[in-house]
Amino acid sequence: MLAFWEFNLYLRIIIVQLISLNNIEKQESFIYYRNVYFADVIYKYNDVLEIKKVKFVIEVTPLGEKHVTIDFIDFLNYPVLKLMVAIKRRIIDLEFKGKLP
Repeated sequence: MLAFWEFNLYLRIIIVQLISLNNIEKQESFIYYRNVYFADVIYKYNDVLEIKKVKFVIEVTPLGEKHVTIDFIDFLNYPVLKLMVAIKRRIIDLEFKGKLP
């Protein structure tokens, strides 16, 4: 009975892998400490490639810390915490390297 339960638990594992952020466009803003971007996120979800549109904001606090928030424009019907963490890491990496528009 235990082996059957472990097998069912294994089948329910959701695998999400971020592939890339494409078509990153910066929205013009008059607020100098807040940058708004739109992009296409390409990721693999249970061996199926999917593309969704996202909006992300990089905001600099008065102490110099950068906060990243992500909004999915397209509807997602599953938990996205792992995908959001991966996207935030990629955004921070791109911003640190100066590769964002």
